[in-house]
Amino acid sequence: MLLFGSPAYERQNGITRYYNRAYLIDPGLGPGSGNVSHYDKVHLVPFGEYVPLKKFIPFLNNLVQAAGDFARGPSPTPLTANGIAIGVLICFEAIFPELARDRVRQGATVLVNLTNDAWFGMSSAPYQHLSMAVFRSVETRRAMVRAANTGFSAFISPCGDICLKSELFSEAVLHRAVTTEKHLTPYARFGDLFALALTVISIIHMARLLLGRWRKRK
Repeated sequence: MLLFGSPAYERQNGITRYYNRAYLIDPGLGPGSGNVSHYDKVHLVPFGEYVPLKKFIPFLNNLVQAAGDFARGPSPTPLTANGIAIGVLICFEAIFPELARDRVRQGATVLVNLTNDAWFGMSSAPYQHLSMAVFRSVETRRAMVRAANTGFSAFISPCGDICLKSELFSEAVLHRAVTTEKHLTPYARFGDLFALALTVISIIHMARLLLGRWRKRK
């Protein structure tokens, strides 16, 4: 089984669309049993992989000539091989909890983050990016395998422990067994409902305090 990233394109009705894609090659267990599946990135980087509002404000495209022109992929489903359902997160998709939650709700038993962190350089950003990926494992109770071209590549446990990781800008090959999970955590089931409920309660409490002060002044 091999999972890797690559640019891709498709022609539909005379229109060429480009995608930031991850391919999964499953050789299978016998002749003719192999399979190739793919996932197209759904949350693109604005002004990096596409230009927002380009159709309505054409001159924006001239201001950011280096920006790509990728299309958003369809609703993602886990890639499966050998009975393992892989929820793929490409690059900065790993910082969005709702994306990891969607993968898990669709059956992902392990998460994989493919990312290019080279443009961060030797800054604090690679550390922050790795730390945010840890939260996705904690929220969903899924192990994460992270492959970054310049680091940090890492194995993250379902509890958020960084079991093994590479260094920045150094060659490394990491090997480790990962556990797969199928149960859904409260966050995977209900999302941000708890946080929204607390927000509503806080707003109501603040409104009551302000109303009480207003009445006292009168």
